[in-house]
Amino acid sequence: MKNQKNKSSMPAQQYTSIDAGLLAIIGQAGNKLVVGAPLGIGKSNHLLNALWLHAKADDSFELELFTALSLSLPDASGFLEKRFINPFLQQHFGEDYPALVHTQDQLSNSIPANASVAEFYMQSGKFLGNPAAQRNYTSSNYTHAARDMADRGVNVIVQMVAQEEREGELVYSLGSNPDTTQDLLDILRRRGCSRPLVVGVVNRNMPFMTAAAERGTEFFDIIIDDPETQHKLFAPPIGRVGLIDHAIGLHASTLIADGGTLQIGIGSLSDALVYALCQRQSNADSYQKLLKSSGIYKRHSWLRVEELKQFSKGLYAASEMFMDGFMHLYKAGILKRKVWPDAGLHRLLGEYKLEPIVSIDLFERLYAQQILPPILEQVQLVRLQRLGIISETIKYQDEQWLTTDGQYLNPDIRVAENRQAIYTHALLDGRELKSGAVLHAAFFLGSADFYTWLSSLQGAERELFQMTAVSQINELYGGEELDRAQRVKARFLNTTMKVTLLGAAASDGLDNNQVVSGVGGQYNFVAMAHALPDSNSVLMLRSTHGSGKKLKSNIVWTYPYDTIPRHLRDIVVTEYGIARLRGKSDEDCIKAMIGIADSRFQADLIAIAKQYNKLDPDWELPAEYRDNLPAGLKQRFQQGISSGSFPEWPFGSDFSAVELRLIKALAWLKQATGTRLGLVTSILKAGFRPPAVTAYHAEFERMQLLTVKSFSEKLYRRLLSLALQATQPDK
Repeated sequence: MKNQKNKSSMPAQQYTSIDAGLLAIIGQAGNKLVVGAPLGIGKSNHLLNALWLHAKADDSFELELFTALSLSLPDASGFLEKRFINPFLQQHFGEDYPALVHTQDQLSNSIPANASVAEFYMQSGKFLGNPAAQRNYTSSNYTHAARDMADRGVNVIVQMVAQEEREGELVYSLGSNPDTTQDLLDILRRRGCSRPLVVGVVNRNMPFMTAAAERGTEFFDIIIDDPETQHKLFAPPIGRVGLIDHAIGLHASTLIADGGTLQIGIGSLSDALVYALCQRQSNADSYQKLLKSSGIYKRHSWLRVEELKQFSKGLYAASEMFMDGFMHLYKAGILKRKVWPDAGLHRLLGEYKLEPIVSIDLFERLYAQQILPPILEQVQLVRLQRLGIISETIKYQDEQWLTTDGQYLNPDIRVAENRQAIYTHALLDGRELKSGAVLHAAFFLGSADFYTWLSSLQGAERELFQMTAVSQINELYGGEELDRAQRVKARFLNTTMKVTLLGAAASDGLDNNQVVSGVGGQYNFVAMAHALPDSNSVLMLRSTHGSGKKLKSNIVWTYPYDTIPRHLRDIVVTEYGIARLRGKSDEDCIKAMIGIADSRFQADLIAIAKQYNKLDPDWELPAEYRDNLPAGLKQRFQQGISSGSFPEWPFGSDFSAVELRLIKALAWLKQATGTRLGLVTSILKAGFRPPAVTAYHAEFERMQLLTVKSFSEKLYRRLLSLALQATQPDK
């Protein structure tokens, strides 16, 4: 289909209710909708729910939803779990947070016949074993999501937007998610296809992001501004960081180069990495002592003490996700290396170590290095104004520059007199360059504090954090010269679930092809690390998972499929160390991986590698790697533990002190009653101990168990008392 309208000439239709907007969408797009919605918090839950419920009520209406990361609130299964979670959810998310109906129908296997949902990335572990979600999962790199939307014939884009008033006019921002929306529109335009209906739903809680995320009213076909859509954003509770996480984070922190580029994801491993980097910046001596006392320097002799100092140049972030970690790095003075949206200028500043200040010398160098053409026509004038080099009051008229006082400036800068006239009448001498950024990202997701901080940013500080299309972030194509200039010494850090001895990684699914989450952008960043000089991909994982008889190694001989193939192997980090695999033989990779594996599995791994002639039959594991055990890890890091260098909640918690004690007790109780024997034993123990109501008054009050009536309430109170006494013995 060819384009049917020039959207720029048509103002958006404004509606003040979801219902009115729904009718307008159906009226314009018809009774068969293929809806594209952004991942994460960029979804308008209210409007998607209205569309879904309309499909459930009207068999003649067909709805196909293509999206990713449909976030849902945690479910509570047992009596105590419900007593704990439900009050927290009300406090944390607010009573008006709209749960996604299509997600609830997926989980209950009750999707109507005339509706469907396809996702390219799912909330981690949420849909394991779910028939509809598993069958309709679309395995796709994040950068290909917009293409896949276009191939499905998306005719409606629905997105939550931020709103801001400037000089009496409303402007909008794609907020968290300019990621796929603009890429999709660009793809459809290149194909000559009809432009889908673009619907923006205003939520004033969405932080307003500028630059590539900002849009005028004319960008949208429909704008809905309903009081009901002003709900809190989905904010995952801040997670606990354990010793294993801290050990992985500390190891990974040694790989980050000052003056470099950083990409990280979300979760406790990333939190541990960020915390270690903050310690490296604020407590350099303690950080160095920790590296030495824990044996990290001894195990990794290639590390250089002189390279692990404070960050004087700082880091720049080019990350798929913008989250709390980058906020903490910015506040710590680490995320501070600015990049500029001009490859020539950026290269010039780096090569000559120039300050980002406008000057005659800077302009002369731009000309001498042929970064500026001999004649500065309109496109070059706009370029220089965007960078803050030339005053925005200068206009291009009659092939010359025109000042506000009516003076014409000749743009032929081959003539020294013409350059001098520009310096006198147009150059913003002494001003700092504009449009610099310390972070580019495709979407954001984080804590409530993170959203509050984002919303508080104003002026030049807000401009430092720029949301943009995922095609710009996750690959080099389409802007390679600029990306290469900006992304120096890049470290792309991601988590994974399994790594083989030969360096292949599985990050998104199980060995039975059940999808845990999705590929996302991991493959793109790994490939990019190999394409950029002085850059690395770093995959972080815990060496084992499970416990007791169900304990398994996450380092394995083989796995049924790969997210990352072994020919892209680079660096792998576990709590026991760093394995550098790039360019090494298979045998050397195997040795390195066994050196960071849990010692309870090393013998079997060695045996199978030798069986298949991948390891010298006479090779023996060096002694220093034979104590890769939890007890050995605790001993290695004892100095850090004693000094408080590994806090469980390094960046605070969304839970109160009472709730944290309850979390520990409930986790203990879940494990203790995990088997039938354990359940019976726990009940018997609890039955012979009266509940310690006085000692744990606050905890029982929080769980509404100060007074009990039914037999089940009495039993659960005794079990909770047992768990509290086991986990809080000194209280």
